[in-house]
Amino acid sequence: MSRYDFDAGDVVSIPFGGVLRHYGVVTSRGTVISNSRLHGGVVEQTLDVFGDGRTIRRHGRYSETDSYHVELRARRYLGAEYDLFGSNCGHLVRHAHRRKPTPMQVAAATVRAVGDMLSGPKRRY
Repeated sequence: MSRYDFDAGDVVSIPFGGVLRHYGVVTSRGTVISNSRLHGGVVEQTLDVFGDGRTIRRHGRYSETDSYHVELRARRYLGAEYDLFGSNCGHLVRHAHRRKPTPMQVAAATVRAVGDMLSGPKRRY
């Protein structure tokens, strides 16, 4: 597939780990912004690098938000660190499209926040 098969703002994904999928947002440049543990956080990649030889699935748009603002919201997170429960690829695409977090995402963030509060302040030496 080429960059011309996708529109800016489209959500795309590739399979990994059997039944799981890795998601990203297509930009006006024909690249993909995604939040990847493998790459240490939010990165912008070519479609070829994002796909890594796997079939890229087009999910279309997750909202009526225009492509400019979807891309802008995704770009704001470039360089942000990956966190399975608080900042992963699913969080990024939902945020870029102004969609609310899923109940599972809210629950995971709540558990993490409570755990952080209970563990107390971290000391830095």
